[in-house]
Amino acid sequence: MMSKYLNLCIIGVCVVISNISINAQSTPPCGHDIVTKQWWDKNPKSKEDYYRTVQKIQASIKSTSKVHNSGIRNQRMSIPVVFHVLHLNGPENISDEQIHDQIRILNRDYQKQNEDTSRVVDAFKNNIANVDFEFHLARIDPYGNCTDGIVRHYTPKTVWNSSRLEDFTYTWPAEKYLNIYVVKKIDIAPAYTFLPGVGIPAYADAVVCESWLVGSIGTATSQNTRVLTHEVGHWFGLPHIWGVSNAPGVECGDDFVEDTPITKGFTTCSINNAKICNPNIHENVQNYMDYSPCKLMFTNGQAAYMRETISLGLNKRDHLVSDSNLIATGVIGEVSCAIKADFFSIYNSICKGDSIKFYSQSKTGDKNGYITWFFEGGIPAVSSDSIVDVTYVEAGEYKVTLTISGQNGTDSLTKFIKVYDGYGGQKTPHFYNFDDGIIPSEIQFFKNDPNGFGWQILENIGANDTGGCLYLDNASTNSKGRNAYFETPFFDFSDNSKPSMSFYYAYAKNSEAQVDSFRLEYTLDCGKTWRVFPGMPGTNTMANLTGGVNSSAFFPNGPDQWRKLTLSNTFQALFKNKSNVKFRFYFGADSSIDGTNNFFIDEINIKNESITAIQDQTIQNIIIHPNPSTSSVTIEIQGTDRDSYEIGLSNSTGQNLDEIRVISVADDKMRFTINDPHQLSAGLYFVKIKKSGFPEIVRKIVIVN
Repeated sequence: MMSKYLNLCIIGVCVVISNISINAQSTPPCGHDIVTKQWWDKNPKSKEDYYRTVQKIQASIKSTSKVHNSGIRNQRMSIPVVFHVLHLNGPENISDEQIHDQIRILNRDYQKQNEDTSRVVDAFKNNIANVDFEFHLARIDPYGNCTDGIVRHYTPKTVWNSSRLEDFTYTWPAEKYLNIYVVKKIDIAPAYTFLPGVGIPAYADAVVCESWLVGSIGTATSQNTRVLTHEVGHWFGLPHIWGVSNAPGVECGDDFVEDTPITKGFTTCSINNAKICNPNIHENVQNYMDYSPCKLMFTNGQAAYMRETISLGLNKRDHLVSDSNLIATGVIGEVSCAIKADFFSIYNSICKGDSIKFYSQSKTGDKNGYITWFFEGGIPAVSSDSIVDVTYVEAGEYKVTLTISGQNGTDSLTKFIKVYDGYGGQKTPHFYNFDDGIIPSEIQFFKNDPNGFGWQILENIGANDTGGCLYLDNASTNSKGRNAYFETPFFDFSDNSKPSMSFYYAYAKNSEAQVDSFRLEYTLDCGKTWRVFPGMPGTNTMANLTGGVNSSAFFPNGPDQWRKLTLSNTFQALFKNKSNVKFRFYFGADSSIDGTNNFFIDEINIKNESITAIQDQTIQNIIIHPNPSTSSVTIEIQGTDRDSYEIGLSNSTGQNLDEIRVISVADDKMRFTINDPHQLSAGLYFVKIKKSGFPEIVRKIVIVN
């Protein structure tokens, strides 16, 4: 019967997925079959490989006589475990005690220490297995640092998307640790994992579970304490007791194990009516791999099956339990590990007068170890607590230093917190055209790549001139998965009912399949939270409107390859009368392709729409002639209302010069001149023009002697 089932699976029997009506006291449905089917749909050969692996396990068990009626015990196998708690400081950030309780439950269930085995029906009383697995929280991490086997990650990934294997970014090597991810919500089911041998990448070889299903205390419920017992059974190779599907009660199925009867599977404790598939054989309703609420046992055959996945080295499970690995992970022997200082805060900037919590994630490896905080500019200035709430009363950038000490030494880590005034925002209008080749000091640049992927000034290319612009070298650098952004200063729109923003962009893709990302973000609380400005065009649209698809490095060669984006109505609705607004221009490179293509930004203009278009044009309608020049140079501003202007001249080093003179104001034109350019050395100079109420304009002049 078993070989017939396997043959059918190999030629194409699909995994059955259906909506399951589960009794409130039964085990929540797990999703391992769903994610496995998703993977097999993309990788059909891996499905065939899995069923051949099943046959190999079965043959090995029979040949070595691993299963017999006495329930023979082999040596105990120790399992190093790490819990990754993904949280946003909500109830999903479960306590250490709750995780320790879960380890207790796993050891109880896998060592036949649960007192309720007395309730196992007579048909299976002599077949209750002591799997003899012992689970231990790791004491040494993959880098040799001390750990308690519980790692907390502050991340929005706490709402888990099962189709994104790339989100398993925190997995420690699966050949060394059983990785258990604790999250708030999973899209397909409250818990899942993959069977060994299905062909998934090593980084996805982990268990994922919703936080309320961990342990029996804290946020957990007493009715669902065996969820991780069930999922870890999958991780060691066991399918559901009715077979490879997520649909108990649909049809009789086999789980590849010799001593578990064919069953439909149960979602209630119908123990007295458990002879559905064969009227002469009682089905194992109380099995941990069923969905019934009365799970009490593994069979000896299941124990042998799980242990065989280890002895055969499936997914390197043999290395997992090896003495060398148990020593390396701190499960056995004396623990000698490096001390590592580590901490985080939810925010990296706040407004003055606000408080911020700092969380130590350091491990001393010593019960007598201690920690010391130093908070420059903060109240308190020092602390020895693991979580500290610090208040900053003055604006500035301050050091936060954590020092930890233990029997293996001392380590320190320093980070910085930015404290903003919150009331010193710039008034509009404000204009950045990057024509002077110098990044304005009030713009801050950030990148996650120390090797150079980041925003920079590009001279001689601009949206409406050849002055300059900002650009990301996304074509020649190793940009895969990199991101970079820059932040504006704070703006004060408190007396501005019609604020607006515009900027020019240019961009090309290397191919149609390329998926870069660009977004404008803003904060109203000094950087505590950042929101995405709605309605922005995607990068596909941006490329279609400007550079298109270009397999070579893209540089815009004229105004047709630039597009102006104006943000008005939504911008006004969000920011009118707001006094503390900061913007972030973010670009993320494709995570699967190295070197996509370049992205450009120019002429960022933040202003009040109540200023008319004619007035706005007044300051920007500038003519400089001749340029380059060997004689006098005239700067002419057309259509002026004869208001006062500030005109300055500087050289390429930023030194201010005095050679500009007013010639005349007449015929709606204002003229200035550089009287004697021969007094200047040959080179590049910058004319800066500023009118009250308007952003500064910078133009280049070339002097040739």
